[in-house]
Amino acid sequence: MSDTLPIILVTPVWNDSRRLVVFGFSLAEALQQSDLPVRWIVSDDGSSFEEKKSLETLVARLAEVYPNVELILSDVRSRKGGAVYRAWDHCEEAQVLAFVDADGAISAESIVNLLRVSAAESSETAVIGVRSNSSGLPIRRSFGRTVSFNLFRMIVSLLLGVRFQDTQCGAKIIPAKAYREIRGGLLEHGFIFDVELLVALKELSVDVHEQPIPWQEVDGGKVSPLRDSWAMLSALMRVRKRLKSGHYAKS
Repeated sequence: MSDTLPIILVTPVWNDSRRLVVFGFSLAEALQQSDLPVRWIVSDDGSSFEEKKSLETLVARLAEVYPNVELILSDVRSRKGGAVYRAWDHCEEAQVLAFVDADGAISAESIVNLLRVSAAESSETAVIGVRSNSSGLPIRRSFGRTVSFNLFRMIVSLLLGVRFQDTQCGAKIIPAKAYREIRGGLLEHGFIFDVELLVALKELSVDVHEQPIPWQEVDGGKVSPLRDSWAMLSALMRVRKRLKSGHYAKS
């Protein structure tokens, strides 16, 4: 990939500027020290007035470390996927599109390494982080999260016929060209938006490189396996229906 072509990295946030502080400065430093041509966008998802002001202050401070960072504010809550897509849709010049969660469960070093892996791959290959536990790449999460992770992966495989190791890891990098081809068919913005994104990429025959990364559970997450299980299952059923109807092949 030419170093003159921008990479768009989006970090979606919703009323959680405090969670972004530590990770944000770590990422700003990592990006500044890298040789990657990254345009970093913090994409607000309809946060409160006070949170927007905090984000403006925070991003201004981040820009002192990494000048190529900006903030997109929104008055509308469209969920995590909506915040990511909103930023991607405003970057017509990009050749690579990426996102990373704001909580720091994925380290700044890990997302920069993923971007380097993407740069070494074909320009038509997607790269996704995979939380795959090993001595060299430890995964630190509760027993309950481990059970729900494995159960969700099994359900995704049974319902949709895709066998990705980890659809929910909060770090993904995809070719911008592929995204623009499938954008019209991406309708899920909530919990399983990345499942739909991967299904649509698979239908487009895009190669997906699954890259193991270390991961650490962070307190204060917004997804509850018990509270949100029905909404996630309902969303998966919608994706299944679209998949069987050929919806993604048409997009």
